[in-house]
Amino acid sequence: MEFEVLGPIRIRSTGRAVAVTGRMQKVLLGTLLANANRDVPASTLVDVLWPGETDDSASKLYLHVHKLRRLLGEPDRLASGEGGYHLRVLPGELDAQRFESLVDEAVASDPRRCAALSREALALWRGEPYDGLDSPELAERARRLTERRLAAIETLCQAELAGGGPSSLVDELTELIRRHPFRERLHELLMIALYRAGRRTAALAVYRAARRLFVEELGIEPGPELREAERRILAGLPIEPAGSTAPAVVPSELPRTVRNFVGRTAELSELDDQLALSGRDSAPVCVVVGTAGVGKTATVVRWGNRVRPRFPDGQLYVDLRGYGPEQPPSAANVLEGFLQALGVEGPAIPRDLPARAARFRALAARRRLLVVLDNARTCEQVRPLLPMSSSCHVVVTSRDSLAGLVARDGANRIVLRRLPSSDARELFRGLAGERTDDADAIDKVVRQCVRLPLALRVAAEIFRARDNISVADLAAELADEHRRLDLMDADGDAHTAIRSVFSRSLHHLPPSSARLFVLWGLHPGHDLTASAFAALSGEELRATRKALDALTRSHLVEEGFAGRYRTHDLLRAYARELADEVEPACRQAATRRLFVWFLRTVLAARALVDPKARVIDLAGLEETRTEAPFHTRDDALAWFAAERGNLVTVVRTAAEQGADDICCLLAAALMRLFYLTKHWDDWLVTHEIAVTAARRSGRRVDEAYLLLGLGNAHDDVGGFEKAIEYFRTTAEVFHELGNRHGQAWTLNNLGVTQDSMGRFAEAAASYTAALEMFQADRDLHGEGIALNNLGDLRRQQGLFDDSLRHLRDAVALQRSTGDRTSLRFTLRTLGDLYRDKGLREQASEEYRDALAITRELDDRWGSARLLVQLADLSAADGRETEARDHLHEALGLCTATGDPIAEKIRARLGA
Repeated sequence: MEFEVLGPIRIRSTGRAVAVTGRMQKVLLGTLLANANRDVPASTLVDVLWPGETDDSASKLYLHVHKLRRLLGEPDRLASGEGGYHLRVLPGELDAQRFESLVDEAVASDPRRCAALSREALALWRGEPYDGLDSPELAERARRLTERRLAAIETLCQAELAGGGPSSLVDELTELIRRHPFRERLHELLMIALYRAGRRTAALAVYRAARRLFVEELGIEPGPELREAERRILAGLPIEPAGSTAPAVVPSELPRTVRNFVGRTAELSELDDQLALSGRDSAPVCVVVGTAGVGKTATVVRWGNRVRPRFPDGQLYVDLRGYGPEQPPSAANVLEGFLQALGVEGPAIPRDLPARAARFRALAARRRLLVVLDNARTCEQVRPLLPMSSSCHVVVTSRDSLAGLVARDGANRIVLRRLPSSDARELFRGLAGERTDDADAIDKVVRQCVRLPLALRVAAEIFRARDNISVADLAAELADEHRRLDLMDADGDAHTAIRSVFSRSLHHLPPSSARLFVLWGLHPGHDLTASAFAALSGEELRATRKALDALTRSHLVEEGFAGRYRTHDLLRAYARELADEVEPACRQAATRRLFVWFLRTVLAARALVDPKARVIDLAGLEETRTEAPFHTRDDALAWFAAERGNLVTVVRTAAEQGADDICCLLAAALMRLFYLTKHWDDWLVTHEIAVTAARRSGRRVDEAYLLLGLGNAHDDVGGFEKAIEYFRTTAEVFHELGNRHGQAWTLNNLGVTQDSMGRFAEAAASYTAALEMFQADRDLHGEGIALNNLGDLRRQQGLFDDSLRHLRDAVALQRSTGDRTSLRFTLRTLGDLYRDKGLREQASEEYRDALAITRELDDRWGSARLLVQLADLSAADGRETEARDHLHEALGLCTATGDPIAEKIRARLGA
């Protein structure tokens, strides 16, 4: 089956086109395809299909889903569950995914192959993505795909320019500029093409025309690359296109512009002026400051979306949560997110902050990126996140003046004041709709909301939700001081004034929604899913979704992508304040329900990701009413990626609150997931916290396994001496407990570290002792791993017969038990042995079998390395074409994950 969204939405089954008729069916299918292989909440689909409606929407959705299942012809393709509806799409079935894969591969290839792949990718397009359907989510996805298509066209032009023949590109680039006049890179490529064709005057005329267009239409000067091209042409110097025309990944992280944005003309113009003054030596920084709720984020996002064409290589955005009730993200975590957004994944992300900052700056060099650092509190939060390239532009928002950034880093400051009264009145009128003809009452509301956009928006929503009141009634209610939170006057504390507006909004909510909002204040993290909210409240999922819908409509929460709910930090602080007044026993019960849900859900994810993982004893732990929101291995990993920040916070908070059992069990459960995803920072910090909790509460078994996890983490990052120290401490604890199974795993892992250090005799003793214990305990999984480790050690020592005996025993054992996760490692070791013995045909066969399993498990990191090993064998046998095919495939995987071996592969390919 094939799905096509790069034009009118179509389905092809066995080569036959299946017609998708009717707007509802197209929007439903398009939304599911935009979220392929992920759960889409029913509430999200209802909002997309029938915005603003509530009556009978669930039954109508069921009917449309039923029709779509019949259309697909494979009912199991579209499944429903606790998390919503899930459309299963296999690799290569969705044209948008094929397009993006081809573009990513093109960017990493030599010019000739790049041009061929780019043409293949562009040939998939048949028109406007998603049929031009008027759905906000599909419109945003279509915009991103269209942006990538334009970047791919630029990639193709640059590749052809690099291959010679500039004259043939002049007409094509001229037409492209006519259709996309604000794409600076197209102007740059046309200048280079004309210059290389000997048409220097024409090339300079292109620059002058582009500059005139940008100044007159956007009020800004051309970017540094275009100015540099002009300089080199004037000086008669050669010009080479700057690296890859488009990055493999183009992040588009800016939020949408808020509805009914009003005013800020002067501030937006000042932001334009700062962009026009971009320097040559470093990335310009602009700091937008002002009080809470004054609209700093809305103004910057409005401006960023307006100048998006100036930053074709992407826009990065992060909320630094400088004033929220939860812990702000560390600079290291923010940089990890930026690197992932730019295409770097897993083990390719450096561990320490300086290395991450250096990697980010290297990736940002010569890319035209907009970086928005929202809600910063200190200069120290910001400095590690600044790119150095003048092609980038940074905008920071903060309640603080950030004088250090201005004085030391040369940032330019723009101060955002409260809205002028006229703009505040216009904002309220635009949001409140009809029944707003009482000018005096509106003026009272504006004053009571202290002319802050955030407060005005909430007040307007209260008014719209109650058609039986006038603006004067609303003004009187906002003035009522007989509430727990008193209204401050316009010259008072803005935070307090907003609290009063929030209290009125909360007062008119259904009791279940108001209770849920208050309980949210107990959550130590930043966002939550509906399932987590259900656990927190102790209610059924359906009732929880209904309560969340009411909170969303009242603008007290917002539902983000993939059903994650979050809110403004002022509202989070307000919820935290209300939660502090809840009876202690109720607070403790709700928090524990949430923490237990996280623990049990992590264990469910762990079971799908690694069915052979150690069973963690939950005897005596409470059950949870809400099931895990996933059913497949991929979905479990996606859930873990989204919740990782929350999970680390829960471990820390559980320890702080004395919930040592949750702290220890959750950290131990996370170890396997951290090992697979290589999030070493979180692995180390959670285990260090949990070891302290285990020792404090006398949980000796937990202590031992957590110490073992710390040893594994240090071994994984090359801290071998530290790893050995932890393993020896672990062995002592397991010995005191009489836990031979734990001792066996400790010895095995100790052997791995000794092996890595070249201490083969010690490693052999550790492996042998572990093997004997596994055999005595009839732990077949552990026995197979120990045999593989021992076989690999003997191979390194040149004892090939002993190595082969151990490895064959391991393979037989793992095949008989169905332990395919471990089998792939043993097959690779067996391939290494045959390679060392000069038996390349047998080595190739083992590598291919290992690769098949590794691909089945979607381990791109391991697949790339096996492909490189196959390439080595092919090259040794003189099969150069086959070797290059393996390397090209490996490079594609490495490019997708940001694997550092990509550079070595490119060097071998001469790319």
